[in-house]
Amino acid sequence: MKDEYRLEAGFYDKIWGRHDYDIDAGFLEDLFQKHDCRSILDVGCGTGNHVLRLWRMGYEVAGVDISPTMLRIARSKVKGAKIKFFRGEMKTLRAIIPKHMKFDAAISLGQVSSHLYSDHDVQVFLKSLLTILKEGGLFVFSARNAAKINNEYLNRLLLDHVLDEGKMQIVVLAQNCRDLKDPNTIVWRPIYLMKKSGKVDLQMREHRLRWFEFSTLKRLLIGNGFKIKAVYSGPSREKFDEQTHSEMWFIATAS
Repeated sequence: MKDEYRLEAGFYDKIWGRHDYDIDAGFLEDLFQKHDCRSILDVGCGTGNHVLRLWRMGYEVAGVDISPTMLRIARSKVKGAKIKFFRGEMKTLRAIIPKHMKFDAAISLGQVSSHLYSDHDVQVFLKSLLTILKEGGLFVFSARNAAKINNEYLNRLLLDHVLDEGKMQIVVLAQNCRDLKDPNTIVWRPIYLMKKSGKVDLQMREHRLRWFEFSTLKRLLIGNGFKIKAVYSGPSREKFDEQTHSEMWFIATAS
């Protein structure tokens, strides 16, 4: 299986990993205590920033990711910790997770949901998730709000990130556009100009990232075995408003 995010994984934590995972972990802990959750699965765990924090809080945690490079980095962070990692697609969780393992809760945060390109993909994922959650298990699921796609950032070459760490310097340019077949899917084309130990490299990539209509995601969750308890704009617990917020965080339980 080709590692689509091999390049990004190498410097993920230095650029996109600057997100405040401690705030997320505090939000999750409040939910886990309320729902009496001890065992947690992170679907799309990436380089392990959520699972490591939850393990330090005393939870039994495991992570799934499709990228072997991301998982290798995650394992390097958690040496000595009893955290299990599994490689595979989020749509095939039952084939990845040993049959004897079931979890009190699952999380899938960040851009993970953006890789479910069709409603059918979402349905397959949710049905698979039900098989590894205990009855009444908690599910915390974030997605990008299609109503807040900013057209000003489309069809232009933008400076995305600059990283300067002495021997390693990276400039990330990006050109974003809507997918021709689905206007709620953004085609992200990053261009990486990298200089490391005096050597200069130029890399270009292309990734498709889906944004969701709120009504569609709500319908899919309810129609595939989940009860929605709340929808927030993020870990601040502000009630989600489709015309205001770019992210939606669903709090749901397996019915």
